[in-house]
Amino acid sequence: MPKLSVTSKRHTPASLLAHAAQRRTVRKARPSLAPAAPAPSSDELRRQAEIEHDLRLARDIQQGLLLEAVPRLPGWEISAISLPAHELGGDLYDFLPMAHGWHGIMIGDVSGKGLPAALRMAVARTVFRYAARRDEGPGLTLAETNSGIISEIPQGMVTMLYAKLDTRHGDLWLANAGHNYPIIINAQVSELELSGLPLGVDDEGLYEEAHACIEPGNTVVLYTDGVVEAGPPEGEIYSYTRLEHMLRANAHLKPRALVAALLQELRTWNGHQQADDITMVVSRRRLADLGHELRSIADDVLGTDRAGELWRALDLEAMAASTAGWAERMPALIGQVQSRFGRGFARELHAQLRLALEEYRLGGE
Repeated sequence: MPKLSVTSKRHTPASLLAHAAQRRTVRKARPSLAPAAPAPSSDELRRQAEIEHDLRLARDIQQGLLLEAVPRLPGWEISAISLPAHELGGDLYDFLPMAHGWHGIMIGDVSGKGLPAALRMAVARTVFRYAARRDEGPGLTLAETNSGIISEIPQGMVTMLYAKLDTRHGDLWLANAGHNYPIIINAQVSELELSGLPLGVDDEGLYEEAHACIEPGNTVVLYTDGVVEAGPPEGEIYSYTRLEHMLRANAHLKPRALVAALLQELRTWNGHQQADDITMVVSRRRLADLGHELRSIADDVLGTDRAGELWRALDLEAMAASTAGWAERMPALIGQVQSRFGRGFARELHAQLRLALEEYRLGGE
């Protein structure tokens, strides 16, 4: 983002005038003080408090709707977060279960900020859900959503990316309406380039589809422009280049840890002054082998060296057990973690391992 140069004018105060003939000094008149603003009345204070309360309540409802949408999908690990820059935000994401193991994933960004953007966001989410329930391809779903947004949100523009995921085989079909490209993390970090007009611009908009196969261990990152455009008002933006570098350096992290690490980096870059909504949806396909997946979780929580030490001590390296077998070993494993590394590590590892075991059990391993 180019920096704006601001030119200021300096006003020189009028000099004192001397009347030489009469030896009289003309003094500069003192500026009159503006009258102090009247203190707000009790009714005004009460009304302001009511508005602030309503905004907080609206924010809680908005965040609750987003958090409630995040599913637990067998064989997948998903983390999603949306942080509005103001009380209410215009970013959105959504998840929709489909037939035969398919699942819809959407992320979007409504033009504007604050309350107007939040109202448009609610309408856009409703219009999208109505179109997506028909269970058509992502391209047709975005075209139908576009028609609804043109009808329901005059002078409103929405960027949106919609993906349909086959949770059993990892097939991912996408269409894009002017949104940031999705990022796939496998052996490398790369964008899946797919363009399209934002919703609400052209009532005859058509949206192409693209396909990707997400292998076990691969991660898909969806995000809004508040991530790459983060930065202080007069500073440099975070940029896609930095985002790619960060993801490359942390490609081993699971979705929740990856989201937390990126948020911390963005807060530092922003100087803790968030100017735009920030939203991320990170999905990872779990490894096919349960033992390898559990070990990768331990690597994330404890570090590779500590996890290796623990696995060797409990003779877990060659263990090929079912979810029931791993569940039986869990008390001994967590007990060792607590005695060796402390209660905090034990609590975190137990929570993540238990979640993984439950998802593998639901998926039939």
